[in-house]
Amino acid sequence: MAELTVTELADRLGVTTRRARDLLDTGDIAGRQLANRTWLADSDSVLRYETSARRGKGRGLDAASAWGLLWELSGLDAGWLTPSTRARVRRRIRESSAEKIVKAVGKRTVARRYTAANVERASQRLIATGRAAARVLGTDLIDDRRRVSGYVREGSVDDYAEQHFMVAELAGQDVLYENTLPIRFDGDVMPAAVVAADLALSTDTRERSAGLGAIEELRQAWLAAH
Repeated sequence: MAELTVTELADRLGVTTRRARDLLDTGDIAGRQLANRTWLADSDSVLRYETSARRGKGRGLDAASAWGLLWELSGLDAGWLTPSTRARVRRRIRESSAEKIVKAVGKRTVARRYTAANVERASQRLIATGRAAARVLGTDLIDDRRRVSGYVREGSVDDYAEQHFMVAELAGQDVLYENTLPIRFDGDVMPAAVVAADLALSTDTRERSAGLGAIEELRQAWLAAH
């Protein structure tokens, strides 16, 4: 996984180096600090920041509303939404492109990277998403079971990682997502729109394209039904 210096991060975001350093200090963008206190930013985290940071009318949704939008797109009942919030979520679906939808729901969770000693064991208790669940989208992507990619069912990702012998690494290929769902979900695979949104935030061009395409297909199907 490529890393960016503070100067490169500032150039990419169009901000000052001080602002870039603040984003790393606060954890808004993940990175690692070298012995000489120099920061290196994780490119995956930078992409998540870019695609979820919104201003004005395009502001991102709170976690409950974001999950509700993805449930709606997946053809499921987001029963936790109030009537007024449901109306706002549905208006967002009608008026937004796939890209804007992905940006709007980007902050509902936090993804952390690890390297697992045993991928099969580490994946068993997770709710699969992203490349580990690509088959639910009907794209040309196939499930990649060589990597961990899933939401913890309960508790913190750090606790789960420790229990399953996963070492935190910015360049790790195994990803754990915090479960901020407002309801208990007992499925083994996340609904299609969740899988698609997580793929769309990948730094892999093919995965990102497949995720955005799937979101748009789900949106068109939703529009036809509503």
